[in-house]
Amino acid sequence: MIDIHLHLDGSLDVMDCIYLAEKYNIELGDDFPLNLFVPQNCPSLKEYLTKFNLPLSLMQNKEGLRLSAKSLVKKLFSLGYIYAEIRFAPLLHLEKGLNMDEVVESVLNGLEDGLKECPDFECGLILCCMRHASIELNKETIEVANRFKGTRVVGVDLAGDEKLFPCSAYKEAFDLAKKYQLNITIHAGEATGSDEIMMAIDNGAKRIGHGVHLSLDKQTIDRVKKENVCFEFCPTSNLQTKSLSAYKDVPLRQFLDNGIDVTINSDNMTVSNVNAISEMKKMVETFNLSKEEVNTLLLSSINHAFANEKVKEKLKEKLANKIDEYYEFLRK
Repeated sequence: MIDIHLHLDGSLDVMDCIYLAEKYNIELGDDFPLNLFVPQNCPSLKEYLTKFNLPLSLMQNKEGLRLSAKSLVKKLFSLGYIYAEIRFAPLLHLEKGLNMDEVVESVLNGLEDGLKECPDFECGLILCCMRHASIELNKETIEVANRFKGTRVVGVDLAGDEKLFPCSAYKEAFDLAKKYQLNITIHAGEATGSDEIMMAIDNGAKRIGHGVHLSLDKQTIDRVKKENVCFEFCPTSNLQTKSLSAYKDVPLRQFLDNGIDVTINSDNMTVSNVNAISEMKKMVETFNLSKEEVNTLLLSSINHAFANEKVKEKLKEKLANKIDEYYEFLRK
């Protein structure tokens, strides 16, 4: 499996939470571990985002960051993943005195720790700017991504509450990202409409996180296809944030029929209690996807990954060898 929209802080393992809380004397809360998971009656994206408070409190030192990254790599490998792009916002991990370079180094060290134990698995790291943060902090995130270019840092993102903080306010930061020729993905069109997606593309995004409210008129479709923009669908989290009402409302069939590149991802493995495999199974079941369509979705994940061409060719070879077996598994 491949997952190119996966948040580190939204995927912190329950046992790692217990270990870090005990070591650093952090209160887990009376409702732990339920306070890690989104309830069925979650009313909005704003409420959904509160589920990151506890994991973030446990990831304010080098060990917490390193352990969380290593643990996630090992979990993905155990599930049969062949590639993932893990994202997080360094600016959210500065409360105990670390600077952004130290934060990123700690996560990179954790990824390498995990990869030593996980042959035939590859991953990249995406650094998130945050919509609620200052322009200075977001520009510093871009600077950090540029300083770490050539490592497993493969791109930048913009995340957060898009209703309160529209994408147009971040032009300065993403002009800097374009100057440095960084790969850009931006959360857009999850809690708002197609205009936000167009602003994200104006800011240089070649991938859109979620983007389920793209207006499928000819002009919009033509622009998305001309600029080779790919969409990172995360179905269950969209239901939990009330962006969509049911799996059948995921516009997957419309995107495929219009030739728009789209991928299936988990978003947050712990917060949403899913993984990319269970999400793909749900899409196969809901839309009766053919083997060719599943292959198309996974090829889009590879083609639009921020990995180098050598990694992509290896992933395509693995997919070609496994697609029959994988499709049969998804249909069970």
